Amino acid sequence: MNSIEFHKTADFKLKNPIVVVGLPGTGLVGSVSASHLTETLGFSFGGYISSDQFAPLAAIHNYVPMPAARIHYSEKHNMVVILSEMTIPVASSQELADKILEFAKAVKAKYVVSLGGISMNEDENAVYVISSDAKLSQSVIGKRGIKQIKEGATTGVSGVLLAKSALEKFPVISILAEASADYLDPHAAANALGAFSLLTGVNISTVQLEKEAGELSKVIKENVLQSKVPVKKISNIKDEGGSMYG
Repeated sequence: MNSIEFHKTADFKLKNPIVVVGLPGTGLVGSVSASHLTETLGFSFGGYISSDQFAPLAAIHNYVPMPAARIHYSEKHNMVVILSEMTIPVASSQELADKILEFAKAVKAKYVVSLGGISMNEDENAVYVISSDAKLSQSVIGKRGIKQIKEGATTGVSGVLLAKSALEKFPVISILAEASADYLDPHAAANALGAFSLLTGVNISTVQLEKEAGELSKVIKENVLQSKVPVKKISNIKDEGGSMYG
């Protein structure tokens, strides 16, 4: 039984847009970077994602309540962002990945970019990529020290999304910034967005991210913690949005 539904509240019509996915994970990099992207570039609210498996939660930003799992879009940048400020139940990972891929195909997306964090205990500025499309990876590998992941395993929604896209030959790339497994990491979110800019050619100011994202990160953390997942530290929730080990 399908329980996850995508609801469009705006009639946005983009031509081969880039679809960006940001979900809670290591350092909350996915959620923080996706939220910063939509706010910095002035994205519009375009819809939300519902499921009877999701926690009963509303996110509140600038005094306005909104769905914790939602869709934003920008006609100017020809881009759609799918983000969540709540943990995605493990049992829903497969279906959500299916729905994201289905959505991307429906809008005839150029490709899908998944933003996230990874804890490899290496250089704090390290960024890694893994893709179902070699050309996407090659377009950024080596730039600013970005490395390609050769061996390992990636979990959660992003992991399923990569596996399915490889089988279906649909272009999906995962950008993973070195992040702390124990606390919110706006610095890693800035690094992920830096790699995203190199990939897409879209300039995103991250100068204020580490200063201003502190408050945003706290809000997102509160939403994640309220989504009824027992959390002692951020590493406990890293598998929901996806993580990598090797």
